[in-house]
Amino acid sequence: MTSHQRAVALTWVGRGVPVVPCSRTDKGALVPGFGRDASPEQLATFSDPEQVRAWWSGRFKRAHVGLLTGRGTDGRGLVVVDLDMPKGDAPPLEGRWSGCHGGTDVLELLAQEAGAAWPETYSVMTPSGGLHLYFQQPADGPLIGCATGEGPTAPHIGPMVDVRGIGGYVIAAGSYSTAQGRVYERVTAPEMRPQPLPGWLLELLRPAAQPAAPPRPPSPVRVLPTATRAERAAAGALEHSVGRVENAPEGERNRQLFAAARWLGELQSTAPAVLDETTVREQLLAAALRSGQSEREALRTIRSGWERGLSSRGAGAA
Repeated sequence: MTSHQRAVALTWVGRGVPVVPCSRTDKGALVPGFGRDASPEQLATFSDPEQVRAWWSGRFKRAHVGLLTGRGTDGRGLVVVDLDMPKGDAPPLEGRWSGCHGGTDVLELLAQEAGAAWPETYSVMTPSGGLHLYFQQPADGPLIGCATGEGPTAPHIGPMVDVRGIGGYVIAAGSYSTAQGRVYERVTAPEMRPQPLPGWLLELLRPAAQPAAPPRPPSPVRVLPTATRAERAAAGALEHSVGRVENAPEGERNRQLFAAARWLGELQSTAPAVLDETTVREQLLAAALRSGQSEREALRTIRSGWERGLSSRGAGAA
């Protein structure tokens, strides 16, 4: 048993897949430090042949061989699609999944919906009758993470289908389940290796790309009069206010917009040809939209600040 488990562990390390000793009763990992946020230095321990040989020659000599999914020393690593069997008291699936009796049926339905064939790759039958399909992590773009069952976002793809990627692991073929009295058994040809994810399955496992943000509206172009010192000062105040509104941090945007509109309203009488209401509203609104504010709220704030500024002109004069 010891020499067999050690040989399995070293075989996978030689293929670029890190390994971890796991409990023979509950499959729990017996060594920490490989989670989603593990550093390359932490993960290197699980790919060190000498450390692996020591684990399966000493304290963990009878442990299951857990294969770490996510990152591999070959630069690609594994993602495993785990197709479960239903529990004895589980109600039958309904709706879209009606007629599916396990994760294998669910994946087959997803393949049919995509007009694709069943994915051929390295596969392992689990002691419970489920199936592990091993794939290579995608060569470009983000790596696939972990998910359990059906959910609203990728990599959740359906009921009784679990996904093991970054931060996860699966039990390797050849390991024996004490609880079920059966081994994890490779069911594909000896020469078969984990294959690249087919496009239809990769599309299901990856979160949808966020839509690109709409382009920020430019400030309307206006040629402002600058014949007098007051007009030049007013034009500078308008430009400065636009910059403050556009670059205001989240949580300060509305306050900065109100303050800018109020200040310009207070200055309006010093250069009415520059700081007319239409010009101020257009320039501040464009800046507010570029900062992420809604048009309706921004217009309300500009109007309120502008009117406050106009009403406070000369306040406190003797």
